[in-house]
Amino acid sequence: MSRARSWGLSDDQIAQSWAISPQKVADLREENQLHRVYKEVVPSAGEFDEHPHRFYATFETENESDATAGPRALIVGDGPRKLGNSTANDYVLAMIARELKHHQYQVVSHSNNPNSLLMTQWLSDKVYLEPMTEEAVASVARLERPDYAFVPAGKQELGRAIERVSPKVVVIEATQIPKNVVSSIPTLEFNGLFDGQVVYQLGIVGELKDQGVGKYQTLAKRAHLESDLATKVTATSERAISQQETTGLYQVLYQAEGVHEDVSPLTAPDIAFMTKVLGMNLTAIGVRLMIGRFSGQALVKASHEGTTYHGAIYRAHFPYADYHLTNQKSAPATVIGAQIERANKGSEQ
Repeated sequence: MSRARSWGLSDDQIAQSWAISPQKVADLREENQLHRVYKEVVPSAGEFDEHPHRFYATFETENESDATAGPRALIVGDGPRKLGNSTANDYVLAMIARELKHHQYQVVSHSNNPNSLLMTQWLSDKVYLEPMTEEAVASVARLERPDYAFVPAGKQELGRAIERVSPKVVVIEATQIPKNVVSSIPTLEFNGLFDGQVVYQLGIVGELKDQGVGKYQTLAKRAHLESDLATKVTATSERAISQQETTGLYQVLYQAEGVHEDVSPLTAPDIAFMTKVLGMNLTAIGVRLMIGRFSGQALVKASHEGTTYHGAIYRAHFPYADYHLTNQKSAPATVIGAQIERANKGSEQ
């Protein structure tokens, strides 16, 4: 086992070689205390005394990374490694990091992508350059023992790995690809924040017809609907969100009058869009809710003072030709950019 680890073989690779389960390998590793140590990346190769606080794992004896002092949060994110909503996801994680630092948390990032915003020193106090595997993430959590951990949606197994070594961690699914709804009738989206007792309305959005297919779909939407449309869905939406087991930002979809079809966490692209529309940093509000710094009165005040325009239109952008891409299908998961038009302001990309 010790020799295999020194060669850099993962639990999965050892399990495959020994014809046993990865969990059995992990148990053997724990039994023999064969844990990773971390070495600091030195850009000048030792010529200068510099400490960028960027670390990689090895199975040597000397460890150069101690647990970060004070309150700390771990953010797991793989960054925008492909065209599409990865950039919106990275934006949300970056805003989480910025808000945590505002509240005096030490931010520890686990990333495998140098293009991620989390790599910057203004957002992360320490970065672990490691693959997105349960084994690697659990090792970082074991060393750092964070007070909070944030993982992107679709990476639930990483959250469970963190919880096994640091049970007090709150795992949050921070990002998610929007659901593609195509219909001959418009879909309404009620956006709200649930603090465990009260549902705060964050605006109602209506989908617009996509010129390419002639139907309503998620790729174009209009914020701040007329009051009569809003009234139809507000009461039902608030009841649906108040039944959720956890606090957070939620969206309720409607495809029939007064009947909700689905309740789901607010997605990263919608968080970015509604942040622009409302003039409020929804990511920051969500973080304050998670760490016990949320103020409902402040949110109500901001909702009345933060908006200086009457509406906005969002349209997804797919400049595939600019990237010499062919046979690409326009869908929420492949959005490259967006255009937002405000009622009393110009458009912005």
